[in-house]
Amino acid sequence: MSLTSVGNPAWDTIRGVRFGMLFGPTLVAILVTRDAIYTLEPQTLDDGGHIARFNRHRHVFELVAKTKHDRGQLEENGAVTVQAGDLKAQSL
Repeated sequence: MSLTSVGNPAWDTIRGVRFGMLFGPTLVAILVTRDAIYTLEPQTLDDGGHIARFNRHRHVFELVAKTKHDRGQLEENGAVTVQAGDLKAQSL
């Protein structure tokens, strides 16, 4: 079994953008750091902010989160954190 997308709305936090994916019936918290978002799309004045940039690349962040979860790369609380280095390591 692997993480699946559920279209859970994302929200901006001090550390980055959070959203959830399903692992069977369990909702798993995913955090995408601001640096990870900037890696795919640098910040500009009229880009719509972190959530807009996140939404444009959500499929990539979900793929990386799924890969990390499958490998067991979880935080102590069971969440998955997607960092800039994860995007560079993943062949996108």
